Amino acid sequence: MTGESVDALAGELDRVLAARPVDPVAAAAVLERAVAACRSDPAAADRWHEPELWDELVDVYEQVGRTDDAIAAMRSAIAAGWRGRPDGRCRIAELLLRAGRVAEAGPLWDQVKADTPDDVWLYNNAGLEYADVGDDATALTWLTDGLELALATGDPEHLVDQLLGLRGAALSRLGRPADRLQARALQFLDHPTRASRGSSVPLLPGEQDATTSAPPTASPFQRRIPADRPDPESPGPTHPDAAAADRSVRTLALTWFPADQYPDALARWPELATEGAAKGAVDHAAYNLALERTLRGYADAGLTRLAISPIHIPDFLAWCADHDLDPAAPGTRAHYSADLARRHETIGWPPTRNKPCWCGSGRKYKQCCGRAATR
Repeated sequence: MTGESVDALAGELDRVLAARPVDPVAAAAVLERAVAACRSDPAAADRWHEPELWDELVDVYEQVGRTDDAIAAMRSAIAAGWRGRPDGRCRIAELLLRAGRVAEAGPLWDQVKADTPDDVWLYNNAGLEYADVGDDATALTWLTDGLELALATGDPEHLVDQLLGLRGAALSRLGRPADRLQARALQFLDHPTRASRGSSVPLLPGEQDATTSAPPTASPFQRRIPADRPDPESPGPTHPDAAAADRSVRTLALTWFPADQYPDALARWPELATEGAAKGAVDHAAYNLALERTLRGYADAGLTRLAISPIHIPDFLAWCADHDLDPAAPGTRAHYSADLARRHETIGWPPTRNKPCWCGSGRKYKQCCGRAATR
């Protein structure tokens, strides 16, 4: 294959994966050719990462019901050097469970547990998948083990919040009340002593959870914010859309305009393209990617409860009128974002790898903003 034909294949692959909706049959055919090219042509091997192509094939095979081909593709991805968490065999267990092959899926997750017992993502993954197929009893077992592990290790992966919610939902569906483990997790979130990159990442003095109006509890914990990022606790952040600026909110929610709102938002607030969490964006896709990277920066800085506040301009303008606030004033959008967070009207970030992307593209997070931001 010549360099020119590699370019042609790359263009074809980009087109088929960018289609909305993606045609899985067409995507599978092009991906198969790209994999074959990677194995036979150094130019193609330099152009693509073979494990990533196999990973894409897993998804399109699953969409058309080719479970065995999807499993084989995942095994090929692992053999080609696929790395991720949880272990790649968990993806195979997912495929088996979704295909109703429960007897094959269970032992595979058990094998991964025996090999990687300290990977909290394993328990989160298995709990999610069993809950999705309606097996709440098994989901509860995995989520319980995962939550206990996260609490015991100080939650370096920042999963206590998610595991707590998933486990609470499973308990509710089973008709069981919240138990002592749920209470322990809530206490942990109120007074966290979690690790980030091996060190404690404290909350700001006086900070409290958005769901309670109780007086703030003093804490030796103080959250670290890089000097080049806006302080989410400032009443008037340097970049108005960078954070929900409210001391009563522990969740840091970044404002975001969905695709249908973005043109009007740019017309009203042209500074969106020159400052804030998504400065430099040339279109909505770039705007989404800039926001994703900003969120990752906050996560790297130790913030553990991140969210996205979608702004629908008519609702925002009505809220401004109700609160006697100027929509164009610095900080107003951030205050609106904080209010959305208090009302739990935000989008949790990050989604799990196989869930729909937060940007509304319809693609899985790992194939959309979660993938693009790593490039």
